[in-house]
Amino acid sequence: MHGRGTRLALALLAAAAFGFAAPALGRMPVVVDQQGQLVRGKLHAWILRAKVPLAGGRIRVIRLPCPLSSTLAGCVYTARPRIVYMRPGLHEPRRILYHELGHVFDLTVLNMRERARFKRIVGIHRAGWFHGALPPAEWFGDGYALCAMRARLNGRPHPTPYGYAPSPRAHARVCRLIRSAAKPHGRRPKRPKNPPPVVEVAPPPPDQTHTGGCTLVDQLLSGCTPPPPPPPPPAPTSPPPVPVA
Repeated sequence: MHGRGTRLALALLAAAAFGFAAPALGRMPVVVDQQGQLVRGKLHAWILRAKVPLAGGRIRVIRLPCPLSSTLAGCVYTARPRIVYMRPGLHEPRRILYHELGHVFDLTVLNMRERARFKRIVGIHRAGWFHGALPPAEWFGDGYALCAMRARLNGRPHPTPYGYAPSPRAHARVCRLIRSAAKPHGRRPKRPKNPPPVVEVAPPPPDQTHTGGCTLVDQLLSGCTPPPPPPPPPAPTSPPPVPVA
């Protein structure tokens, strides 16, 4: 190995040694726990088995409830986008890990054009990325998680708690988008405008995760306006006083 090849190899070794692998290259990140030790066991195995590129650099996974809301399965803070919180004892820890890593990828790798492309692929017509009771950012987290677990779909999967259930074609396009965004080309990463302090919202009620009747999923896809709630029933009136004879 001579010349350019030698320099490239040395650069990659230096990046790996210091944990500075460029996010755009989609290289394996350095994933540590709350004590700063390399993760082991299932978490380590899931990181290695991800079928999509991960955000590079050092990522810390803290197996504790989200500080601002202990009811959330996991969360990522926009001010520190490489720290992932995951509540212990989760029902689907692998999917939730990938979902949160999708938020890390969103905040550190994607740009506005790629977010707009994701929305077109899955049919989102509502403006914004973090707005609403069902933000598009949560669907990207679910899309990233599904791509990390399954390279191909034979049919629509069961909807996630956020109602994400792409067609096989849409799924393949989302996975290609993620792989393309991780390549060292195109526009530099750019965060969404006005991100919230925490990238996570509680999943909506199950009756809001299907289409029909302007549910939250319908509002996300079409931008429909839900009908106003019915007015409250009138307050009962007291009977007129009985006249005293």
